[in-house]
Amino acid sequence: MARVSATKVSKEDYERAVGQAIDLGLFSAGGSFERFPGAVLLAGQNGIVLGANAAAEPVVALLQGSGSDELRIAIEAALAGRAAQVNPLLLAPAVGAGGGAKGVGQAFDVAVLPWGEGTAALLLGRDITLERSLRAALIESRQRYKDLVEAACDFAWETDAEGSFTFVSTQGALGYSAAELVGARAQYLQIEQGGQDSPFVTQVPLRDVEVWLRAADGEPACVLATALPLTDQHGAWCGARGLCRNITAERSHAAELAGDRHRERLLSYILGIVRDEMEPARMFTAAAGALVPALPAAGACIYRPDRDGALTCAAQAGVLPPPELLDPVLRKIADQDTEDEIEVTEACGTLLAKAARFTDERRGVLCVWRAGRTGPWDQSDRYLLGEIAAQIGLAGRQLARQEELEELSSTDALTGLLNRRSFIQELQKRYGQRPDRRGGAALFFIDLDNFKQVNDRHGHQQGDLALVALSRILREQTRGRDLVARLGGDEFALFIEDITPAAAEHKGNELLRAGVELEAYSGGADAPLGFSVGIAACDPEGRESLDGLIDRADQAMYRVKRRGKGGLDLSLPPADPGADPGAAPGADPEAGA
Repeated sequence: MARVSATKVSKEDYERAVGQAIDLGLFSAGGSFERFPGAVLLAGQNGIVLGANAAAEPVVALLQGSGSDELRIAIEAALAGRAAQVNPLLLAPAVGAGGGAKGVGQAFDVAVLPWGEGTAALLLGRDITLERSLRAALIESRQRYKDLVEAACDFAWETDAEGSFTFVSTQGALGYSAAELVGARAQYLQIEQGGQDSPFVTQVPLRDVEVWLRAADGEPACVLATALPLTDQHGAWCGARGLCRNITAERSHAAELAGDRHRERLLSYILGIVRDEMEPARMFTAAAGALVPALPAAGACIYRPDRDGALTCAAQAGVLPPPELLDPVLRKIADQDTEDEIEVTEACGTLLAKAARFTDERRGVLCVWRAGRTGPWDQSDRYLLGEIAAQIGLAGRQLARQEELEELSSTDALTGLLNRRSFIQELQKRYGQRPDRRGGAALFFIDLDNFKQVNDRHGHQQGDLALVALSRILREQTRGRDLVARLGGDEFALFIEDITPAAAEHKGNELLRAGVELEAYSGGADAPLGFSVGIAACDPEGRESLDGLIDRADQAMYRVKRRGKGGLDLSLPPADPGADPGAAPGADPEAGA
């Protein structure tokens, strides 16, 4: 143990000091230190205790034991006549029989004073155990509070009456350091929110208020703020104090979920409208009509390929985009079969085109556009458009299949002309929808001559070629809107509108001249292949029934047969249509001739 050199004290002086302490009764009842609230002891050289009160027992035990180097040095300094010293002294808890700590340690502030002309040192100790414990508890409590605040929020703050930050927690906020924020006005940080009370200058308690602030990178950030108003000693408001938690990520995620839910509801609504339409053609119209308000868009149009592969408009809604915007997009998407999505922005607006596919086969193109400079289409728009395009692709495939079936059911498989059923249905429709019949119309019945010999002598394959040749002649000699049909076997029919009786007779002679080429399919020189034409001109007054018209055409064709075939007969409307027998077309009396 280190020792401090000290002036040698004679035995007589030492004994005199001890005696003085005893004679003065420093530690006895009524003595000078009887009422001293702390520890008092008198120590000599080498820490020998000369006297002590009851409160000094822990210090005495320390000096009589292994001791405290710091305290012994202070005593030696006092004995050497140096100035008084104050030393904190921490006593460890007592050790129990089992070797564990017994009780709690004590702490003293010990003042060491020279005493008796350097013959002794007076130690005055103040028990600061409670004070030390309270201080430690306070420090621990503050640290706990700080940890809890940091765990509960992203930053804590305090503002003055001007709304300037006077305190910001050490970690700073939203990319700003605490030093950058202290002294700054909170209003410059807050994004305007329609007059909502700001927690930074609130004069009433606020809890969990959403506030949008401007982060250090300039991006908006949403925080959840809880704030309390502050008052001075006179009760006047002087600022606010609160906590903020950054919930930008949660709000962005919530917004995305809300957008997803809205998009799903919108898609479900549109698909419901589309699927409610059983007819594929009406599905296109329903889809275009639903897309315009849903996106929103200025207009929508749906194109589908025709038989030749050219894109034709199948449905439209709203205002169509100008041709200078639409036409290049349609050409590009038609030329490049692999191009599924094209977006074009011009001064007049922005057009987005999406290919509608079914099993990798393009079945249409869906186009939507927004007028003016409204910005590009976002991912939500593209998702919705893609889902609808998929339905359009399916509807396009269904429509194409339906058209194929309708064509198969309404046309003759060999010639591609209308069959009997479809011809009669369309004839009834047109004949009944002609309120003004002064434009004229005529029904032609055409029957091949000597057709049986073709099949008997050259086989049915040659006969089929002859039928196909006649169907080609009839198409070439008529207009696209005229009805051309194969009624069955070698019987054909035409219905031509806007034609006078004289023009109908002229058309019949043209048919006969064109029919000369059928001789190449004849069964032989003795039975040349040709045809007979019976023509019934329609009653311009509309008094004749359709059955009467059909019967007249049929009878006119029979008359040609009876005269020797290869000619025509024109039947004019009767003066009294009610007297007509009105019979349905009968069999050719020379069938197979």
